[in-house]
This record gives sequence, C-alpha cells and structure tokens, in this order.
Amino acid sequence: MAIDLQKLTLRRLLDTQSNDLYSKLLNQYFTGINQVLFNKIKSFYKAHMRLPSTDEIIALRKDIGLQEHIENQIVSDENNNDTIADEFLIAQLQDFYIRDETIFFLDKFIDNLDDYEKIEIVDQFQNHLLRLNQAIPHDDELYDVAELEFFPSEDDFKIYPSGLSAEFDNVNGGFATQELVLLGGRRGSGKSIISLNLALNRFFQGNTVAFFTIEMRYKEVYDRVLSIISGVPFLDIFRNQLNSNQKIQMAKAKIQTFYKPNDILENMLGELEQKKNFKKFEQRIKIEKPEFKDNRLFMIDDESLTINRIDHYCNMFTSKYPKFNMGVVDYINIVKHDDQKDWKTQIIIAEALKGMSRKYDLTLVSPYQIDATGEARFSKGILDAADRSFNFFPPPEGDNRELENKITIHTTKMRNGKHMSFDVFMDWSCVKIDPTQSALINEKPHSAVKFGTDNENEKSRDV
Repeated sequence: MAIDLQKLTLRRLLDTQSNDLYSKLLNQYFTGINQVLFNKIKSFYKAHMRLPSTDEIIALRKDIGLQEHIENQIVSDENNNDTIADEFLIAQLQDFYIRDETIFFLDKFIDNLDDYEKIEIVDQFQNHLLRLNQAIPHDDELYDVAELEFFPSEDDFKIYPSGLSAEFDNVNGGFATQELVLLGGRRGSGKSIISLNLALNRFFQGNTVAFFTIEMRYKEVYDRVLSIISGVPFLDIFRNQLNSNQKIQMAKAKIQTFYKPNDILENMLGELEQKKNFKKFEQRIKIEKPEFKDNRLFMIDDESLTINRIDHYCNMFTSKYPKFNMGVVDYINIVKHDDQKDWKTQIIIAEALKGMSRKYDLTLVSPYQIDATGEARFSKGILDAADRSFNFFPPPEGDNRELENKITIHTTKMRNGKHMSFDVFMDWSCVKIDPTQSALINEKPHSAVKFGTDNENEKSRDV
C-alpha cells in the first residue's frame, strides 16, 4: 500500500505537536482537503500559540467532510509509520511541490510561448524560480550559541575597502558582504560617478562586480570606466575628440585592467605605438581573443530594470564567478515596480535589495535622491533596510562653474559602525575618486537626515 506523505505528515504533526516540524511546513506542500486541515492547524496555533493535539482537532467538529477525513484517513491505523524521519517527510513534500509547480508552469508557458518576446521568456522562468525559492525554507536559520566558534574567522565576515575614503575604512573597515549601502545625493550631484568608482575599486581587488544602469546608456558608463582607469579626460572620450597618444593610453589601461598578460598583447601594444593603426589593433583583438582576467566587471543596461531582473543576473553571476560579491544599482528610486512613485513601493524595493544582498552574499550599493536638508526624497523609509547610508555634497562652483576637487560626505546610518564626516578628493576631469586623499571634518549633517522629519504620513512625490 502506497504511503500518502501529506496525510502522514499531518498525523505526525498532531501526534507529536512538534514546533520544529511545523516551522518547516508551508501551505503549498498540501493539496485539497489536506490543505484545509493544515489551515485549521495554523488557525488553532495563532489562537492558542501552540499546536493542537489529535483529540483537540477532532473536537472542533465544524466541517463534516473534514471531520470524516481526519477520523477515517489521518488518524487511521494505516496512516502511521514511525520509521520515516521528519526530515525525509519535509524533503519529499518539497520535491513533490516543485515538480507539480514546474509541470504546471511549463504547460502554461508552452501554451503562451508564441506571445512572449525574448525578455518575457527569461522573466517567466525567473519568476518561477523566485516562487520556488520562497517555498523552500533555508536550513541555516537556527544557531545554538554554545556551539558557535569562540573566535571569529575570515569567513564569518567578509569586508572590503570601500573605495570611498581611507579615513572611513580605517575606522569602520569598509563595506561588508550582505550589506545594503545607500548613497544619497541631489540631482546631478555625481551619484552615478561615485557608485562607479566604488564598483571599480572592488573590481581592482580581484572581485567580480555587476553595475546595473537604468538612466545612463552602457556607452556612457563605459566611457567613464575608460576615463577612470586611463586618466584620459572623460569629455574627450565622450565627444570622441581623442588624439593618438590618448588612444594608446586608453588601450594600455584597458589591457592592463581586464586582460591576463601575455606576449601577444605586448607585441600588439608595441606595434600600436609605432604604427598607430587603431582599426587594425581592434581587429586583431577580435581575432586573437586574448584571455580575460578571472574577475569581471559587467554592465547591465536596462531602462526597465525590475527586482526580478536584478535577481536573475545576481543568480547567474553567483553560479559562474566565485568572487562575485558586489552589485551596484543605479539607482534605487527608478527601479521599475507597480505604483513606483508611491513611498511604500520605494520601501519594498529597498527591502528586496537588502534581501538579495543576503541571499547572494553581496555588497549591494545604490544611490538615492535627497532634498535640500539631506533627507531622502520619495520615501525616507528606504533607509530602514540600509546597513550603511551616506549623504554627499559637491563643493560650490567657482566663477567659471568648475568644481573644487573635493566632495563632502556624511554618514547618515551606520549599522555596526561609527558616524563620520569627511572630504574626499575627486578628479572631475577623469571622474575618479582617490580614497587615499581624504580628511575628517567637524561639519555635521542636518538632523532630518538621520532622524527624519516630524511628518509621519509620507506621501508619494513626483519622480
């Protein structure tokens, strides 16, 4: 006689009243009248803060069909097997659920396949995977303090230099994985530039980084990358007003930054310096296909970027690149979502990014817009999900509208850290931060930045 694992699990739950077993069960694991019974058990638990016994669930007598199912199927002598472990029951229920959901998904997907475009096809699969992940509880949620190691190890807390300021890193260590770091700035204040500098800094440490750009085209981001690594002025690259020496300087910087060294590349660079045949150099790179470094810097250009798409790419990079440990989303206020302009939606997006930082063991960085006081626009509640947040203000313009080479930065939220205010050096011509040139200052941010205003009823504002 085949064993019905749903019925056996419900019988085990009523017989043992095991909170550990109950905590690992979800509605999705049961079907039909078994799901009705599990919901009754959940309702009893919410009302009494404990699980019902078999006698108590039978005594409810509110549904004749359910009552007969309990007496004839659940507590029957045939529905009992003490040799099957709880862990096996849970694993089998999860397996059955995943198989059934996947079959249902594929049937529906194939029926509608002709209506989907390529992005929608990927999104459909990603949404299916997200639903499955939500239905599989993590195994590493319970820790016995007495069993934990006495002394911390490197694997316990991975922290990297921020790329923002040596002064900040000296005090607070930098940015850790599983942290959400939010960077507050006004419109046009350089939020994207600072974010890109942080991404490149993590890349230079031998790690793989993903930069998600929503407003800027990938070409704009790429031009900034070339400027930062080569020292060639950004506007010369952007306007394609480069002389031969600048092109050679950029080629050397890109090869040194992204390719593994080899003799062929050295010969190609030597020939480029002598003959300055830039078209031939590009062609040879495509033909020779020199080997990239193991760590990679990826740009994802998507003006309709959603949380699901970010999750999709993070999942893909995590599986392919062991040192993928940073993502930058430029920027949080314009990630696509239902009712995107509503302040509650902004909080949902921030919480989702924080969840991804933990799920994939990443440092996730995202800029956000601030008002004149330094308080978050659209939703001050986005900072609730952040581990660290900063406000930065460029210096005043001079007579010729050029900015001084510094940016003033205030910490506005520091989980596990010390609040600081400091200036950092910015070379505006090649949009590069030098974290070694920073200095502490005594200036403090507006109180609304850290503690908010007295207005508790946040309202959506125009993006």
